[in-house]
Amino acid sequence: MRTRSRFLPIIEAEAGMVLGMPVRVASHGQLRFSLPAGHTLTGDNLHQLSAHRAEFIFIAEPDKRTDEEVAVDAARAAHRVMDIFAAADLSDPVMAALFDQVLGYRSA
Repeated sequence: MRTRSRFLPIIEAEAGMVLGMPVRVASHGQLRFSLPAGHTLTGDNLHQLSAHRAEFIFIAEPDKRTDEEVAVDAARAAHRVMDIFAAADLSDPVMAALFDQVLGYRSA
């Protein structure tokens, strides 16, 4: 099954959601709380994340879009990124790397 990832504020998270990336909450340079990628969130986890002042998580959810819808969404996202970077000097390696990262993230 295809999944779709997105960042989500903790206040919008619900038990049963699956983490798309690990969560690591640090305070004063020390790891205070962590959960692995693929972990299914529980009510307890959400309470702990809030208590440790986590703000966002990266979740993976089933992607119910058709292949055609995925292609259209990816093309729209690529067009938006191209517009944003229209005046950028993509011959600059740093700018080109940023462009590639943003395009990759937005097109997924």
